[in-house]
Amino acid sequence: MSNEEIDIEALKSDKEFQENLKKLEEEVANTNSLAKVYQLLDTKLAIQANEDEINELFQRVVNDAFEIVSSKIAEGGELDLSNPDEYSAARAIYEHGIERYSSNDKKAAQELFLALNYLINNEELKDALMLHAAAVGKGYSFDDFMTKLTKVDDIDYNDPMSVFITDFVQPVDILLVMMKDEVAKLEERLQKLEQARGA
Repeated sequence: MSNEEIDIEALKSDKEFQENLKKLEEEVANTNSLAKVYQLLDTKLAIQANEDEINELFQRVVNDAFEIVSSKIAEGGELDLSNPDEYSAARAIYEHGIERYSSNDKKAAQELFLALNYLINNEELKDALMLHAAAVGKGYSFDDFMTKLTKVDDIDYNDPMSVFITDFVQPVDILLVMMKDEVAKLEERLQKLEQARGA
């Protein structure tokens, strides 16, 4: 039995942990906080809770995230990553995009990366997302994207932004120039979206 499994079992029987988990479950039941739902999902994943519970929470995260994103688009606003619920919405849409990409649903993945690029207020992440979308358009498979373009060995898991891939084998601006034809097409789509939004 590995230490990790022992730790999980210890957590499951730890009284304080169980009390905190119960409190978190009550908060999730009584509030509309996506950040809290995500926190509960992360906890359930860590203790390897049953699959149905995890799937139900994951579905709620995705649904709530799409609701937040839809209302932001409708009101012409941006996702503010310093707001816990809006950060959680961005994270959920991003993780959903990565999941689509890894399942080879490139069209859906590109749409999700582009929508996030359009909605977030963080320039570094905007550029990284444009690169994700451009790589999809250039025909990179998910595995090629991960092995040939990204640098994910030294992730700081204490940094909340580490859920988004922003480190690449070369500076993002250079990679965007290398994919400039694809980037130009994507930027044209974003401009049309902006015009439609302003109409």
